[in-house]
Amino acid sequence: MEIHGIQKMTLLDYPEKVACTIFTARCNFRCPFCHNASLVTHVDAAAAISEEEVFSFLAKRQGILDGVCITGGEPLLQPDIEEFIRKVKELGYQVKLDTNGSNVLRLRRLVEQGLVDYVAMDIKNAPDKYGTTIGIEEYDMSNIFQSVDFLMSGDVP
Repeated sequence: MEIHGIQKMTLLDYPEKVACTIFTARCNFRCPFCHNASLVTHVDAAAAISEEEVFSFLAKRQGILDGVCITGGEPLLQPDIEEFIRKVKELGYQVKLDTNGSNVLRLRRLVEQGLVDYVAMDIKNAPDKYGTTIGIEEYDMSNIFQSVDFLMSGDVP
């Protein structure tokens, strides 16, 4: 995992949970208003946080934190996200995923395997303005629509 930030405690990011937030690098969108642009276009490899450091922190916070929020960038771009979340779950944490909804297959897989307890999907704008808003004019929104339909089905809060 390309981890480039950790907020050690949040009372806001995971509803009704005391959690920490892990920030992953990279995103497939180029939103001009992105508040995490340094995780998208100016990723400094030297600033990465090792998984060992993250899991050491999480082990020390067992019984204090309820959950882990995984955000970005776009976490579903991380090739080893499934393995990472499994390790988080093995420590007894609930997992909240923040996503832009562009990878419906990976989203479904994580939810169907019981690896994600809560999902927040950032819908950027109305369909006719989506491409402009995400910085990709001719963006095919089919994955976005499928992610919305999946999340609205109620399989995961």
